Amino acid sequence: MKKILIATTNPAKIITIKKILEKLGYEGLSFADLDLHLEEPEETKLTAEEIAAEKALAYAEQYKDLPVLARDDTNQLVGVDEEDDPKNHNKEFIARRMGEYTDENGEKLLSEIAHKYGGEIPLRFDWGYALAWHKDGEIKVVSSLATTGTKITKLVDKISDHKVPGFCYGPVTKVLVDGEWKYDSECTDKDCWKSYWGIQKDKIKELLDQLD
Repeated sequence: MKKILIATTNPAKIITIKKILEKLGYEGLSFADLDLHLEEPEETKLTAEEIAAEKALAYAEQYKDLPVLARDDTNQLVGVDEEDDPKNHNKEFIARRMGEYTDENGEKLLSEIAHKYGGEIPLRFDWGYALAWHKDGEIKVVSSLATTGTKITKLVDKISDHKVPGFCYGPVTKVLVDGEWKYDSECTDKDCWKSYWGIQKDKIKELLDQLD
């Protein structure tokens, strides 16, 4: 099975991306799997796709043995004031408002924001993916964007008891699955494939098809 380096230390992202890559016939390997200690790049771009490409390139510059797949997640809360929308910088937003970034602080703040606007807020997730690999002495980088739109995800003020380490949105986000709203953190793999993993798989496949 062909191998891909998953360029993130976020445990929630690693689990998801490994499952998606397996469906595509690839083995996803994390930094921990390969005992790698790579320097995390600074994020200077604005969109999820641009940030993912920035990450993929930076990690590929440090590691040449495998293609590097990077992901960046951004989101938009629809209909909220500017001050209440994290946009592309969730960790910085939560740290600024709560003193420090933790999953618990993120869940609490997002719950409070949802409550402020009536208990539910339409939510759009964007997943920027980028693949970088070495070819003829150069690094090639390709990227794509997957999105949920706002019809199948929403932020809510009631926090689920089910947590997702590394993903503070999970216990305060509901996803539409077969006509039923379920907490993201309570979704089974089957639910996730029906709602949004398939969207991401298609975009990742587009990138992998460009490997040469």
